[in-house]
Parts: sequence; structure tokens; C-alpha cells
Amino acid sequence: MSFVPAPQQANAASAKNNASTAVTSTQVASAATETPISDQELLFKIRTFDVFWVDKKSLMYKDGIAKTFDKEIRKSVIVTKQKSSIPIILRDMAPPEGSIFDPAKKWEEEKERRLLEAEDLAEKEKAAAAADKASSKKGKKNEKKKSADTIKENNAMEKDKKDHQRDLQKLSNLRTLKALQDVSCETTGGKINRMIKMLHLAVSDLRQGSVNSSEAEVLDILWALEEMEAFKEADELLQAEKALKKEQKEVEKAEKKSSKKDKKDSKKSKKDKDTNPEKKKILLTAEAQALKELYKEGGDSRGSYKDSLKYARKLMDGKDNLISFQLTEMPDRLPPLSRYNRKFKLEDWQCSILDAIDNRTSAVVCAPTSSGKTLLSTYTCKSANGTVLFVLPSEVLVWQIAATYYEFFKGNVTICTDQITFQEITGDAQVYIGTPRALEKSISKVRGCAGQEMTKGEREFMILDGGYNQFDYLVLDEVHTLNGPEGDALQRIIKACNCPTLALSATIGNAVQLRDWISSVRQEHIEATVVDVPDQPEEVVLEEHFARFINLQRYVVVETEGKDGKKKMKLAKLHPIAAMTPKRLEEQAELVAGLSMTPTDMMDLWTRMRSIFPSTVLEDLDDPDNFFQQSVGENKRITLNQTKEYETRLKNRLTALSKSHPELYERLRTAQVPPPLVAKADVSDELYDVVMQLKENDLLPAVAFQLNTYGAFNMFKSLLSRLESDQVAEFPNYRKDLIKVAREKAQMRKVAAGKSNKNAAEAEEDAKSGFTDDSLIQEDTTKPHDKYVLSAAGKRLSYNEVEDIISDMKKSGENVDVGHALIRGLRRGIAIYTNEVGFS
Repeated sequence: MSFVPAPQQANAASAKNNASTAVTSTQVASAATETPISDQELLFKIRTFDVFWVDKKSLMYKDGIAKTFDKEIRKSVIVTKQKSSIPIILRDMAPPEGSIFDPAKKWEEEKERRLLEAEDLAEKEKAAAAADKASSKKGKKNEKKKSADTIKENNAMEKDKKDHQRDLQKLSNLRTLKALQDVSCETTGGKINRMIKMLHLAVSDLRQGSVNSSEAEVLDILWALEEMEAFKEADELLQAEKALKKEQKEVEKAEKKSSKKDKKDSKKSKKDKDTNPEKKKILLTAEAQALKELYKEGGDSRGSYKDSLKYARKLMDGKDNLISFQLTEMPDRLPPLSRYNRKFKLEDWQCSILDAIDNRTSAVVCAPTSSGKTLLSTYTCKSANGTVLFVLPSEVLVWQIAATYYEFFKGNVTICTDQITFQEITGDAQVYIGTPRALEKSISKVRGCAGQEMTKGEREFMILDGGYNQFDYLVLDEVHTLNGPEGDALQRIIKACNCPTLALSATIGNAVQLRDWISSVRQEHIEATVVDVPDQPEEVVLEEHFARFINLQRYVVVETEGKDGKKKMKLAKLHPIAAMTPKRLEEQAELVAGLSMTPTDMMDLWTRMRSIFPSTVLEDLDDPDNFFQQSVGENKRITLNQTKEYETRLKNRLTALSKSHPELYERLRTAQVPPPLVAKADVSDELYDVVMQLKENDLLPAVAFQLNTYGAFNMFKSLLSRLESDQVAEFPNYRKDLIKVAREKAQMRKVAAGKSNKNAAEAEEDAKSGFTDDSLIQEDTTKPHDKYVLSAAGKRLSYNEVEDIISDMKKSGENVDVGHALIRGLRRGIAIYTNEVGFS
């Protein structure tokens, strides 16, 4: 296992900062053998080279050869070309293609929607004042444009028809929910077809009792389908057409009955029928016509699409406790977390900040984690006219954001941390991403020419372009780290950048004070650069957003004793009510408000309240079915934002009950208090039991954090060894069986290929001579048993994928094989990430 190499050369600055760093004997010996550096050379290196921890050569890879002419020796020289590995690392770390969200598109849609709303409102107001004049002008314009509009409409209809056929061809070969979820359709009809096909698959699996089928899946798809406006309109037209046909049939039936009674009346009715106007008809839209054909012809061997839709609607109508069902069985599917209808809508506070960014106004944002702050920073980087300086508190975050933006901005990303500095030398950087102190050292220090800049006039990829005047916008993520160890550097960067600032954090205790300070800094910049300074200081927008649902279930690990007398680690659910003492409910309302509940927590709490408190003290709206009934529509679909409102009500009721029935409330609270917890520095031995419970409860994948590198390795080795030893204990002959099966399959392949004539003696002679039996290599004889693999069934690494990983690691200098601990861990669904290991 290779580690990041030690610095080959340290300057005076790094020597001061790392005075306490231990030096190995090999480093001392190598330093002694080096030629001494003169004071002038040392001063030159200090003043011109950035401080970087990783050796430059370790970040290079060979990129072919080049023939150059050396002027000193006057000969042609063949030189090995080298390139930086950083772009490859960022490319491999980047999210999957197409998964990166572009906020600029969504903001443009939102602005267009708002503009249209404003225009509609203005038009309505004008129409009320001058209706006759507007209608006459409109009529003339329409007459002039009639032929052109007709041609445009025909062309659009033709294009939609072709696009619809293309969508149907895409969908025709897809047979699984996952494949249908991943595919995208261009036309409305194609989207409806895709949703109905998914509903049919889910219903068919549920009817047949498939392992992964569930009522929650069926209802999730049904709600997503019925929330599509185009489907709703088309389905209503078909229902109206069906009702009209039924009505006409009843009329005809009544007429036939009356004709049998009286022939004269029959003749009269015939005459009346001839004189009657044409029958009423429902005009179907293109989507309604396509849906009608789909109902008529769509289906497979397991049934028709129309029957599946009827079954799903019947299932939903048959549930009396539909709201409770959503809270208990579908907490991870409530909008906006629905897997089939993830409509993203910008919230008002986000629109306010996006508008400020467009106007180049500084802003301070305080909003909870996962509430959408990254959207704002990404939009800033995308919409800025020049380079953006993006400051983050840690190196891990720098790599995460850099990998995302490297794909998003097509490589125009610069990285700067204490260990590595890198800039793309082929183009201008769109965003600088780094930690405060590293950025300050690299950008603001005195610099001359260095390296390739001196000899060839080229930019160095490990030496950043200096100066703060190049930045058009400053983004500060986790701005509360102004109080952290690098807060002084961060403060100096803010003062040095003469550009608008976007400051983001989930926890700003003094947001108003921070806003005022940034405003004063901006005013200082204006006073220093503008002759006629405005009287009013530049406004800094402050947006504090607190309302945020939570859908993360909390657990604690406790020690229990099994039936065999052995101690085991067990996951126990942690309910927020355990911390809601009567005193806190009364005096610390803000703290209680921060103890968020998941939908499952709310249902558990209501069930216990109903069993402990007398029915006379509980109110009708305490029942979730009654509470949500007042805010849901006909389909009774609830959202996670609505569950937050129910949570607020429950907390208010708990406050009242803790006063009126203190003993019963304490009984309710203490029942949720977990067993005594013991803090441990090393949890490697307990990790296996916890992970296996997570697997059993379908809660994987999981991330285990360990601040100590050696502790992380101990956790990894302990978990891997337990998985392997338990597999050997339960399935001692598993590996032998794999080899036996591989040999049998190899023999069958030989028979098929006509190579099975060799006897055992000949095969042994071939082996001694160095000939290998390729037929055995085709089988995976090192595959772990499925019971002791933590990855999901569809996401386990195949043998070919493992071979590709080994090949890539060997190219990067990691000498591993299929028996290496890291590879064995990957095969079982375990990976390790530390700053020091090249494998990560």
C-alpha cells in the first residue's frame, strides 16, 4: 500500500509551521547527502514557489514522447511527455453524467413563469378597460397571421408526432422499473406512457407476490401519474366521452322500447330523429387520443394497462387509514422525496437570493443542511462574469466541490489546499476552490517568475496565478468557521476581495452582526475605488430560513445479552421526546423546536399518547388522520412539509399535557429514554454486529466516521476479518465448491471445443512446461458468499469490474492483486477513505 510521498523540499514557511514534525532517519540521511543550497537560491525558492506538500512527480503520468532540439548540446533529444493526474482524479470522483443540477435553467424558468403571471395580470386589467378595442385589433392581427400560424401549428404537430414515436420505441424494450425510471421522454404522451407502464409492472409484481413488490410502490406511482396535468386532463376527457356514450345508449334504448308500444309513435320519432341535430361529441386532444389507444392495446402477458390502473385505484380507495399508511409505510416516499415525481420548485427565500446574485448584491444565508444552499453557490459560479473564489473550511469539501464543478465547468477549476495546488493551464479558471490559509499563501504572496514561466513563458499547473483583483464574486461556505483555526485568513480574504460576497452557513448565531460587518467591508472597498461615494452603504441581503423537514431516523447502539449468554450490540431507536423534559418544554422552546421528528416518530408518539392518556384529554386534531384531512386533496396525498406542521402541533400538545398530567407525561417520556450509553474510543469490535443489523433492516449503505487514521484501518480490518471468518465457519466448503464448479464448467467448454482428449498425465506435463488452462480463468473462484456481502444484490462488483479496478490501481503505482485486503473489502462492499492512502 503506497502513501502520499513526503515533501521533497520544504521552505522556511513550512519549516516554521511544522517545527514539531518528526523526521525519520532515512530523510536525515538523504538530506545529508544532498548538495548544500546557497542563501540566494533558497531566498529565490521561498519567494517564488507555492508551498505544497505533495511531490510534483507523484502527481504526473506519462503521456507519450516528444522529440526536441537541445540548443546547448546541439542535438535532438527524445523527452518523455508528462501530464498532471489531478484532472483524471477529479473526473473519476465526479458525479455520474447528467446527474448534476443546473440551477441557471431552473431560475430562468421561474423568472419566465413570474413574468408570464405579471403579463397575464396586466392584460386582464387592460382588457377590463378597453375590451372592444382590443378584440377588434386582435381579430385583424389574427386574420393576417392565420396562414402562417397554421403552417407553424402543422409543423409543430408533425414534430411532436415523430418525437412521440421515438419515445415509444425507447419504452418498448424496457422491462424493469429501474430501466423505466432512468429513461427520459421528450413528449407528454411518452411521459404518460412511461408512468402507466411502470404502474403496470408494480401492480403485476404485487399481484404475483414478488419479493420486492409493495403497496407503497404502487401508490407512489399512481399518485405521481395522477399529479401529471396532461394525464388528468386526458383521463377526464375519456371519462366524459364514456359517460356521454352511456347516456346516448340509454336514450336509444328508451326510444326502442317506446317504438315497440306504438308504431305510429315510432314513425313520428323517426321523422323527429331525421330533423334532430347531430349527436353530441367530445373532442379528444392528442394526449387523450394516445391514452385511449394505450388503454385499448397496452399490456402484456400479465394483463392490460387499463386493468392495472383500475387495480391501483381500487387499492387506494379501499384504504380507510390512507394517511396513517403514508406516515408508517411511506415516510421515505412523501413529496418531495417521491421516487417517481420529484418536482423541484425554487422556494421564495432561494428566489430572493438568486435575484440578489443577478443584481450583484452581497448576501448572507443561514439555512439548515440539505435545504438548498449549494444551489445558490453553483448559480453564483455559473452566472459570474469572471472568476469566482470559493472558500471552504476543509480539504475533503474542496475535493468534493472541485470534482462536481470540474464536470460542470468542463475542467476550468483551480484547487488550493495545504497539500496540493493545481490549476488548469489550458484555459482560464472559472472558479478557484480552496481552504483559507492555503489560498491566502498562494494568491497574496510576493511572486516572480518560476519554473516553466521563466524558461518557456508557460504557466505552471502547480503555481497559481496571484492577485485578488481577478475575482468577480466571493463565495464563503460554512462561514461560521470565521471563529475557527483559519478564521483570521478567511477574514483577510474577505477584506482583500473587492467584489460581492455570498456567505452560507447552517449555524450563524449572529447573522445580523455578520451582515453588518460584510456591509462595512464593501463600503470600505467602494470608498477606496469610487470618487462620488453614495450616501447609503451598499445593501447586504440577509436570509434566514429555519423550516425544514427531517427524514433521518436516529438510532443508538446499546449492549444486550443474547439467548446464548453472549453480549451483542443492538440498534435502538432514539425518539426526540426522550429529551423533552417538562422544564425544557416550558423554558427552552427553541431547543425543543430543534428536536425534529420523522413521520415514523410522529406515528409512534401518537400511538403511545392514545394508549397512555385518557381519551377525554386528547383532541380530534391530535389524530393524524383528522389533522391532515383539513389540508389534503381528494387523493389524500401528504407531503413532508405538512408533517412539519403536525410535529409543531404535537409539541404544543405535549407542553399542555406535561402540565395537566405530569405523571402520565413522564411515563410517556421515560418509555422512550434509551439504556445508559458508554462512550468508547475504539468501536472496531462492536462494528460487525451493528453492520449486520443494518443489513438485516435494509439500512445499508452506511458511513462510519473515525477521526484517527489508524482507528479507521482497525475498523476496516476488524469488519473484513469477521465477515471472512464467519463465512468460513458457516460455509467451510464454499471455496472448494466454487473451484469444483469452475472445473466442471471448464471441462464442458473443452468438450464443446473438442479439446477434452488430454489425459491427466498430459495435463500435468503441460502444467510443468508452463502452459496455463485458460478455461479455468473464466470462472470467479474468489467470489465471497452473498450472505457475507454488504452491497445490495444489484450493486455487487463482478469479477471483470474487480480486474479493471486492479488494473487502474497498478497504473497508479498501487501493487495489488485479487487477494489484497482492500480488494477483498471492495468485493464484500467495504471501502476505506483516508487522506493519507492513495487507494482512496
